[in-house]
Amino acid sequence: MICPHCGNETPEGHYCGYCGARLTASANRNPARRGSAYAANPHQSVYQPDVISTFFPHLNPARTRLFGWILAGLAVVIFALGFARFVPISTVLAALLVPLLYLAYFYVVQVYEDEPAWVLGATFLIGAILGLVATLLLYRSVISGQSIFVRPKPSHVLLVGVGVPLLAQALMLVGPLILFFARRQRFNDMLDGLTFGVASGLGYAAAESIVYSWLLITGLAPALGDPSSLALRTIPLALLKPLLYAGTTGLICAALWLRFDRTPPTREMSALTSLPVALIAAILGMIIPALGVTLYGGQWLNILWYAIPLLGIILLLRQVLHVGLIDKARSVGHGGTITCPHCHQTVADLPFCSNCGIAMRSISKRARVPVTAGAPAETATDRTSADTIPNTTQPDTTDTTPPPDQPTEGHDAENA
Repeated sequence: MICPHCGNETPEGHYCGYCGARLTASANRNPARRGSAYAANPHQSVYQPDVISTFFPHLNPARTRLFGWILAGLAVVIFALGFARFVPISTVLAALLVPLLYLAYFYVVQVYEDEPAWVLGATFLIGAILGLVATLLLYRSVISGQSIFVRPKPSHVLLVGVGVPLLAQALMLVGPLILFFARRQRFNDMLDGLTFGVASGLGYAAAESIVYSWLLITGLAPALGDPSSLALRTIPLALLKPLLYAGTTGLICAALWLRFDRTPPTREMSALTSLPVALIAAILGMIIPALGVTLYGGQWLNILWYAIPLLGIILLLRQVLHVGLIDKARSVGHGGTITCPHCHQTVADLPFCSNCGIAMRSISKRARVPVTAGAPAETATDRTSADTIPNTTQPDTTDTTPPPDQPTEGHDAENA
């Protein structure tokens, strides 16, 4: 059939295999943009603030649900430990929860199966080292002005609410920018930028959280308060701050990689995907919670100060990823047919699955296994076995050539 949006002849299905437009939803006001079907997970809307499908876009639906339950379950455990005043355990787990989950995700999907582990590890480590150094140098200035009885001085507000967040954001970009300028030819996809930005942000957040956790344990930080207060303190530490750091850095890097993607867009891209918008959103996402906590802090208010900017960053990041996958669609497959890891249907190996609409670029290389037409799975094994077994059969030396005085059937036919 001919796609009415891009004009290509696409296989029959719910989506165009070339541009990803929805073909069977006439009620959709903009089938080409398909806002109701997120390009990395068509079961979700672009405007659904799902943490897992945003920060872990290479997971299939089953693993998306699994990682979501793991994240929620561990957060509950950390909250319970904090409420029970198991300070060392809860603070360490809170600092490492999201970074370790992300490393597990990277290992499970093997995003770069042909690259050594240092590709992501170096980015994470650079962010962690810079976060550790910056936090150790600034923690005395940050803590010195904290008091629940005295309003902070303007100089302290500028330092903690503006200076420290801007410095943190700049340092979190160091590792991804090194890869961008040094190995952009190898890692040239928008999702590469997202991966490196999230890794660097989580490394920085882990180091910062460990330092402040140690201050809580040793008593150098302000008073811990009652058990419920301590439990609420672990929520921003465990989930919100690492995700916010990962979101702002991943947003900037995704927009940067998208800006220099040489693939021509299929249509005019939204201004929301531009690098200036990403920079402004990331800066506001870092400054707003820092200023809010400094000026109008409180256990419940601190959660809101981090949760609201994080919600906005996730929604904007999903928009960037969705538009990048749709408007800069390109083939990444092997040709022929492929079994879609998302819907498990055998479809043509095109930029999008014609059945479920997922962008094939959002699927890890390990999961993109081509289907050889007419060759069942056993054929490869049989062929390998045949190649490895030596041929011990003696050749047949019987001479079947007819005698010279007896012409062959072909000659008889020609003479006839």
